[in-house]
Amino acid sequence: MIVQKPKKLRFHLRLVIALSTGLLFSACSAESANEIGQYSTKSVHKNESKDFKSVYATANQGDPQAQFQLGNMYEHGQGIDKDKNKAAQWYRKSAEQGFADGQNALAKLYYFNMKLEPIFNESIAWFEKAAAQGQPESQLYLGTFYQNGYDRAIDNEQALKWYKKSAENGFATAQLQLGIMYSEGDWIEQDYNKAYRWTRRAAEQGDMEAQYNLGVMYANGFGVKQHYALAAMWYNKSADQGYAAAQNNLAALYYIGDGVEQSYDQAFQWYSKSAAQGDLEAQTNLGGLYHFGHGVEKDLDKALELYRDAATKGHQRAKDIIQVLIQEGIINH
Repeated sequence: MIVQKPKKLRFHLRLVIALSTGLLFSACSAESANEIGQYSTKSVHKNESKDFKSVYATANQGDPQAQFQLGNMYEHGQGIDKDKNKAAQWYRKSAEQGFADGQNALAKLYYFNMKLEPIFNESIAWFEKAAAQGQPESQLYLGTFYQNGYDRAIDNEQALKWYKKSAENGFATAQLQLGIMYSEGDWIEQDYNKAYRWTRRAAEQGDMEAQYNLGVMYANGFGVKQHYALAAMWYNKSADQGYAAAQNNLAALYYIGDGVEQSYDQAFQWYSKSAAQGDLEAQTNLGGLYHFGHGVEKDLDKALELYRDAATKGHQRAKDIIQVLIQEGIINH
């Protein structure tokens, strides 16, 4: 049993250029995927780095924070071979002393690790204990349990309450999730102003998906005045962290010259990085650059290779481009 993944943000950036052949060169990568998974405890509670022996000695003396840290070392193989069972033992020692991060870590370990005894009811009880103490990651999980009806009746009011508690405690993932929920308005009232505020808080903490979403908001004027230069700035922050959708949209701004100095060379570089990660929109756009010789030497064969590969993988715009090229007699079937 796994927590249902939150829905992906589906903002659509409508930057479309009509090229000479009638093809559409779209800038749109539509999705940001922040999926609830096993987050590193380091993002919630930071401990000073210590060697295994010193942490073990302190944990053996009954220190709950050291017990939690020792469990983390066993879980992730830091200074010692990985051992999930020993990790669980030390997390439990910490949790039973009321240490919230230990409770959260134990809950996650049992909830997600199918190789360990699947004590789901106990896992959820530990999530609740940690959440009640203000542990933000556990609060986020409680929100998902209420939203999706796992082990309890669906209760959107409770779900929103716990998401907000987590976000207000500074957990970037919850802030991002609230931004997505307010932007989509599926089960809470759509509110782009709130979406913008929560997304910005997550983006300012360095969350690359939130940075991308914030760029989309500035590009489209969702909850904020449209501002392409700020869109480019936030795309750039996300793109520098390797987020493919941001790399694609940043490339589009360079291609057009919105918010940045127009540069086919920069467009080519960012489309290439995004396409290398498997972004089919970027791959199709990169095909367009080869097709028309923008930022790279014109190479129709390379363009067709990119178009066809994207089309084979199901990208509709690539399929449409190929059909246009066939109709115009540029290529054969």
